[in-house]
Amino acid sequence: MWTPSLTTVHGVVSSSPSDWTLGEVLPVFSVSAVTLGICTSALGKWVERVGPRKSGVVGSCCWGGALMLTGLGVELHSLALVYAGYGLLGGVGWGLMYLTPVSTCMKWYPDRRGFATGLALSAFGLGAAIAPPVIHTVLEYFFVMPHFLGEVDGVLLSTLEDGTQVAMTADGEKPVIVATAVDAAKVGVIPGVYECGAGDTGASRALVSLGLLYGSIGALASRFMKIPSDGWTPNHDPSSDPNNNNHNSKDDGSIIPTNVGLPVEVAMSTSQFPLLWISVFGNATGGLALLSSSKLMITDIWAGAMPEIVTASFATGYVAALGSANAMGRFGWAFASDWIGRKNTYIIFSLGIPIVGGAPYLCHAAMDRNALAGMEMLPLATFYGGSILAISFYGGIFSTLPAYIADLFGQKHSGAIHGKLLTAWAASAVCGPMGLAYLRASAVDDAIWDLLNTVDPITFQEKFGCAVEHSQPLITANTVTIARLMEICPQGTVDPTPFLYDTTCYVAAGLIGISALANLAITPLHASNKLDPMQKQKQHHLSSNKI
Repeated sequence: MWTPSLTTVHGVVSSSPSDWTLGEVLPVFSVSAVTLGICTSALGKWVERVGPRKSGVVGSCCWGGALMLTGLGVELHSLALVYAGYGLLGGVGWGLMYLTPVSTCMKWYPDRRGFATGLALSAFGLGAAIAPPVIHTVLEYFFVMPHFLGEVDGVLLSTLEDGTQVAMTADGEKPVIVATAVDAAKVGVIPGVYECGAGDTGASRALVSLGLLYGSIGALASRFMKIPSDGWTPNHDPSSDPNNNNHNSKDDGSIIPTNVGLPVEVAMSTSQFPLLWISVFGNATGGLALLSSSKLMITDIWAGAMPEIVTASFATGYVAALGSANAMGRFGWAFASDWIGRKNTYIIFSLGIPIVGGAPYLCHAAMDRNALAGMEMLPLATFYGGSILAISFYGGIFSTLPAYIADLFGQKHSGAIHGKLLTAWAASAVCGPMGLAYLRASAVDDAIWDLLNTVDPITFQEKFGCAVEHSQPLITANTVTIARLMEICPQGTVDPTPFLYDTTCYVAAGLIGISALANLAITPLHASNKLDPMQKQKQHHLSSNKI
């Protein structure tokens, strides 16, 4: 939701030469995820030691402060502050507020670990469902329309050597942004020429306001969390339930106590640990590529094919629907894993391969309306439904993971082991958004040069004041874009925008396939059985020392 506003801070209606590019903004999310991975890996034991109240308050303050620092960075147009805020401080807050509720809930429900983690992490997905309309509303409240100079034909434009376009006005030359019909539709304005730097996306004030709100709510709620006493077990006996299919009990049917589990170092030395890491990484990469740029993807892919349907409001609703799917997936798949098993649940997630890999085919079909013959909505509906299912898988990966860890390695040190395994999520957060940004940028450059080979050189010269062969500075300055080139391309030229994500989808589908193979290779590891010889060896060592 923040990406479009951060890439149009100065231009407002479209990206200006001085605005941050998508390649500069998307890595902020990746840095935050890497920080989360480092934080959870380093502070997992600290969270277990100090308890949920202290770690929850610290995490909430870090997250709220991160958003406010990011808002300051946007206001000052300092990319370094944005990275320090959302990337570093935000990653710390994110990590602490991720581990705290998971570890707490699992201690209260040792016999229903999937339910416990689903209950805790569904809140993250629910937040992703509530956040888009909230962010959209706050951005609209603080939005300031830039000064409209007129339609393109009514404004005298000239192009500078660096590719920037300026307009001749009564007050002299002013840098401008030319909003095409596609650009204008995204922000709800009319096409034409707008003064650059004269408006405000509202991002800086929205970030500060929401930072105060989120930090306050999180800190207050954290004060109500607590953990059960050592050795506590619920009254419910899972062995009496004939439908129980989890691995949270011993062979005699009694519940494995929460103080039993392999140490972190021992767990990491098993073959199950790297296989589970790969399984999480591959599944998460595809989901993050879609989740981090969902609004851009729905507008890029489908706005050109169905502009009358895919509006700005539709895109916001799509992001909210993905957030709802994330929340339902976090609770639903974790809860289901108590009955069908963690490994079987992860096997179901491999259905993301045809969903993600088939997305380009749907986009191509949508552009060929003649072949659809009255079923124009089918590709969009299939893409929409497939995306929701894929994001539910993404949510289920992480809500099922803590229970999967406890089943394999035991409950006692599961929080610390969870922190180590979240480095897979951090790695996927780097590969997903940054890979998407790189592949999309390459696809955009290729598409622009393909279009430049089709346009009339004289028409291009008249529109941009530059020869086609010298257009690279204009491309770099965002003066020459796909949308503006489509206005002067020969009739019948296919808009390449919906095909910008084809390679990304194929790569993501391949990674999900690798993760499916890794999950199939995981074999059960009974922590209590493995601990017995370790404890005997330790006792023998102590006895030998006494002798």
